[in-house]
Order: sequence, then structure tokens, then C-alpha cells
Amino acid sequence: MNGYAQEVEVRNIDSVKVARHLDSLIENFGEGKSVPPEYELSFFVALSKFPELSSSQIKFKYTNIKTTLNARPTVLSLLFRNRKKRKYVVRVNSKIKDSLVTLKTVPFNAQIGLFGHELTHFSDYRRRSFFGVVGRLFSYATERGKETFEKEIDSLTIERGLGWQLYDWSFFVLNNSNGTEKYKNFKRKIYLEPNEIKAIITGLSMTAD
Repeated sequence: MNGYAQEVEVRNIDSVKVARHLDSLIENFGEGKSVPPEYELSFFVALSKFPELSSSQIKFKYTNIKTTLNARPTVLSLLFRNRKKRKYVVRVNSKIKDSLVTLKTVPFNAQIGLFGHELTHFSDYRRRSFFGVVGRLFSYATERGKETFEKEIDSLTIERGLGWQLYDWSFFVLNNSNGTEKYKNFKRKIYLEPNEIKAIITGLSMTAD
């Protein structure tokens, strides 16, 4: 269990209430960040759980990908920068297609969970050497390795205090989105399902008590 395991779990983060603090969030965590205005609030709320990334350079980029979004360190920063000064890119799907879950359709609380998952990846990369990050990326070569990696990242996201937000993201994709059945089956296989996320949240709550 890492040092963030006792973060307070909030079931639902109210966008209206936290919007009052957006300026403060940007002041504290906005250094080096390039975020589309429509996602600033959900992104910076998630980022507030990752103080070690407060000055990291993170850029959003719209592109043609086959998932809602993905995130990774830039190649040059991975090769030539100190691990604490790496640059990261969040790639957001730019296609409008019925079979894809586009970010703009994702509810606010679930957006926070999705961003939290990707930021956990960044935090994980940040503490690893070049070869450690490459090893992580190579784990994607097999379905088993991918499943182990992503479920570990999901668990760490929950420990950061974003369990219910991750739950809402998973529940939305599997039950309320327009994703294909193939995509949903992939999510069930590789990532934690809502009932698994809920069980971990409950376990952490009992430990805290």
C-alpha cells in the first residue's frame, strides 16, 4: 500500500461546487499544462490528487485513435530528460463515430476517473528509469501483460482517492455508452470492472476505519 492509500473517497464530485475553485486549481497545478477549456475542470480536479505532477509538462492533442483517449511520455523527453522532467501527451480521439466512446459524452464524475487513470500512468512513469518505462510499454505486447499493468494502474488510481470516479467511468463505458460489444469486452478483460472497483473501495474504507 502506498502513501496515498488513505485519500478520502468522495462518491460524486459536484461540477458546480468545484468550478468555484478552478482558478485556484490552475494556479496550483497549471504550470506546463495545455488543456482544452472544456476539460479543464475535470482534468485539474483529477490532477489535484497528484501533487508530484504539479509542474510536469502535459499537453492535450486531438488525433485519430481507436479509443477515447490515451496518454504517454514524449519520445524525446523519455530519451533525454530526467525522469522528473519528462513531457507527457494526452491524445484525445477526434473521430465522431457511433461505435466510439468520445470524451465529450462522458459524464463529469467519470471524466475525472478517466483522467485519474491516465495521471496514475504518468506518476508511475515518473518514478521509473528509461528502461523501466520501456519495460512497462513492452508489457503491452501480450494480453496478459496488458491486463496486469492496467489493473495495477486502476488499483493505484483508487488509492489516490478517485475510486468512485473510476467506478463511474467503468460503469458508463459498460452500461451507458455507445461503445461496441467488442470494445466493452476488451474493457472487461483488461481493466477492473465496477464490482471489482467497488470491492477495493470498500476494503480501503474498512482499513482506514
